[in-house]
This record gives sequence, structure tokens and C-alpha cells, in this order.
Amino acid sequence: MFQKVNATTLRQRRDNIREWLEEEAPYTDVDQRHLDAHTPERAYWHHGYQAALTDILAMLVPEVGKTDTSDIQN
Repeated sequence: MFQKVNATTLRQRRDNIREWLEEEAPYTDVDQRHLDAHTPERAYWHHGYQAALTDILAMLVPEVGKTDTSDIQN
């Protein structure tokens, strides 16, 4: 499913997301609701972050993508 990647690939993905955010949700630079305890934004931020870490681990170490990572603490 995942392939090994390098820093250039990761930078391009990051830059694509930055461009998307600039167009779709420029307020995210100043609206930091994900920092407020007990908000849906905080939960979604953590969910997205753990998903991103799982994806990166699977890209860097393909065996991780084949194992259950549900026990990894975020």
C-alpha cells in the first residue's frame, strides 16, 4: 500500500497541504481552536496528527503498515 519515501516527497506533500490551506482555510493560521481543551477541533487535530504519524511510519518502515498500530500512544 505504501512505498518508501524521501524528504523531497514529504516536503512536496507538506507544501501541497499548505497551498490548499491558504486557498480553503486561511484563517487556520490565527484561529487556533485545536489548542482549546474539550473542543471538537482539538479532537480532530489529534486524530489527524496520529493518522499522519501512522502514514509516515508506514512509508519509512513498510512493515509498520502491515501491523496493528492501535496500541501506539499519541
